[in-house]
Amino acid sequence: HPYPIPYRCFYSRNVDNLFMAGRNISVSHIALGTVRVMRTTAMMGEVVGMAASICANRNALPHDVYDSRFEELQELMKRGAGRTDVRLILKPMADGGEGSLGILAGDEGEYHPVETFDALMRPVQSAYAVLPGNSGKYAAVEAASAVGLYRLDREERNPLRTTSYGVGKVMREAIEAGCTELIAAVGGTATSDCGAGMLAALGCRFLDGQNRLIDYPAGGDLIRFDAIDTAPLYHLTQGCRFKVLCDVDNPLTGPKGAAAVFAPQKGADAAAVALLEAGAEHFAAKAAAATGHDCRAVAGSGAAGGIAWALKTFCGADFIPGAASIAALTGTDAAIRKAALAVTGEGRFDSQSLHGKVAGHIASFAHAHGIPTIVLCGSRGEDMTADILAPAGISALFALTDRVPRHEAFTRPAESLARLTAEVFGYLLAE
Repeated sequence: HPYPIPYRCFYSRNVDNLFMAGRNISVSHIALGTVRVMRTTAMMGEVVGMAASICANRNALPHDVYDSRFEELQELMKRGAGRTDVRLILKPMADGGEGSLGILAGDEGEYHPVETFDALMRPVQSAYAVLPGNSGKYAAVEAASAVGLYRLDREERNPLRTTSYGVGKVMREAIEAGCTELIAAVGGTATSDCGAGMLAALGCRFLDGQNRLIDYPAGGDLIRFDAIDTAPLYHLTQGCRFKVLCDVDNPLTGPKGAAAVFAPQKGADAAAVALLEAGAEHFAAKAAAATGHDCRAVAGSGAAGGIAWALKTFCGADFIPGAASIAALTGTDAAIRKAALAVTGEGRFDSQSLHGKVAGHIASFAHAHGIPTIVLCGSRGEDMTADILAPAGISALFALTDRVPRHEAFTRPAESLARLTAEVFGYLLAE
């Protein structure tokens, strides 16, 4: 959009050859916004640079540009600063976690709000989306929108107490509305209950050793399961097909399982991880006896604290790589094939990022087509060394915490990321 340029304010009245770059002349107590200030100052600086180039090339002074060469300055302004041969293609991406529902629904999906519960059984609003086509039978659900980790304060995070019941309630409403094909984006949850809460919302009944019903099972309740009644669940889901967008390839149990790898990120200490692992093994054994299916070792079963395992074991769900599916849906893969460089990012980039996450998929796909990838992230894992990054197709990794103090990176992430991006691309485009 056109931007007013107060050129007369950029050179001195008293010193003929003095420009004053970087002046900010439009700030008030109302409009003193950081991004606005940076943009104004940067654009004014660009104009001063353009005017200075005219002075150097034409043996002119700053006021000469104003008096007789302003049209030449306007032409430079129209062309803009820097290179004009770079085309930037932006594509939305997700891997089955937050943001997946919006991408799956697109512009034509029909959203249906649902009153449900967060991971601590507090009322929240979520939604499912009926996807276009398929006679209104195909719905998408995002687990994180109901039981996402982002909904809990840090001190509230405890996977022994959190439950996936809320996302099950969303699924139930979609099924009761007539949807028979459900695609579940399950990443980003605050739970490690192996999907027991979700199954309870879908009708499954869990009984303890005294034959008492556990209404809203959480991670700490798994070890108490004595009997499982699947009849109400099967009655509700009869004729339904489930697909799960997985953002990881971990199994349910073991050293790479849901409890060992992901529960610490959700607030579990070492003792809690041990209890969750024992509960997961116990629940998996009971589920195998009840269903005839033992899926605990299936890659991806550990996604979302075991929600993926529950949908596969009890509902016969198919697993779909989340990042790969969404990349194909949004045309990201097609865009990468035509690009000279791929740029992606993640909040924290570590070894998990290379297994099913957005950044890992982008780098892998680009590498397969001979295209370098740059990753921008908030922080990096200590194990992310060149000998790990290069085989994964990552040419360079830039972390905010490598360039600014940690507290600044986390309290002012947008501004810090903008500065990092400008630094990286300024260097690249100058090559």
